[in-house]
Amino acid sequence: MPVTSPPLGQPCASDHYSKSVDADIWWQAHFGDAAEAVLEFLGGDGIALAGKRVCDIGCGDGIIDFGLTVKGRPEQLVGFDLQAVDVDRLARLAEQHAGLTDLPDQLFFATSQETAIPAAEDSFDVAVSWSAFEHISDATAVLTEVRRVLTDQGVLFIQVWPFYSSAHGSHLVDWFPEGFAQYRFSEEEVIRRVRSTGDQEMAAEMLPIYQTLNRITVDELHEALRSAGFKTVKVALTAETVHLGDEVSHLPLSQSVISGIQLLAVPDLRPVEPEIAPEPDPQPPEQPTQHQAPVPQAQSRPGRVAGAVRTARRGIWQLDEVLARFD
Repeated sequence: MPVTSPPLGQPCASDHYSKSVDADIWWQAHFGDAAEAVLEFLGGDGIALAGKRVCDIGCGDGIIDFGLTVKGRPEQLVGFDLQAVDVDRLARLAEQHAGLTDLPDQLFFATSQETAIPAAEDSFDVAVSWSAFEHISDATAVLTEVRRVLTDQGVLFIQVWPFYSSAHGSHLVDWFPEGFAQYRFSEEEVIRRVRSTGDQEMAAEMLPIYQTLNRITVDELHEALRSAGFKTVKVALTAETVHLGDEVSHLPLSQSVISGIQLLAVPDLRPVEPEIAPEPDPQPPEQPTQHQAPVPQAQSRPGRVAGAVRTARRGIWQLDEVLARFD
């Protein structure tokens, strides 16, 4: 029995998530499907990009940003990535697939650092990210930067697919269409198989991607958002039918079955509750040394009365005498 059968709409060697697909499929998947998915998810809550300042975290080849600019008509859209976007290639693709001879004037690209976005505070109204946060080494640090450049009234859209622990989380679907390669084989065996079969130019591109995946889970992403000052307000999870072999049966279902997420998060403006220092533990009375006389410990009035009454019952004092001592 196979570990998993890639279901309809999920990656296989002819699907748009594979680098081996036809260029037309790749273009439609990003300019069309991905851009429209972002606009639809935002639009479901009445959020439009028109007239807004937008940034994309991990923009890749820029095709999604081109689609968002053409379809969403923001005032400005800046795509950030560690690698510079080849704008000449993007322009050729835009002319070839969309019949546009020039890129929109509102579309810009900038090279970022791993944990630093080259933009001032409050620069953007909307931030988006598509299939990037499974590759980002320090999600909390990057999200903290996103919070810095986003206005207090801003909104963040994130899509992640696939999570590392899910069937196709290795990103090596062209070599392992049955899924869960990251658990079924050692890393050495995965590398050997990729290097020995298939398109080796693509292998040279995909192996570093596989080896640097951050393995973030849906719960860890949520915690990173909270730590960075966001609260998640809308979520759509992606899951598919999979066969779970012995290699993955130990995993929580939230990791092996949930393969992706789309979410909206907003700045958490709730006041931070001040931390109340715990009451110090009472210090035990010092024990007298051999040459030190015991020091009587002070008692509250009820305690002193009770002690005296017990003494009175032994015939030393009468009760009225005891009470008179405290008048």
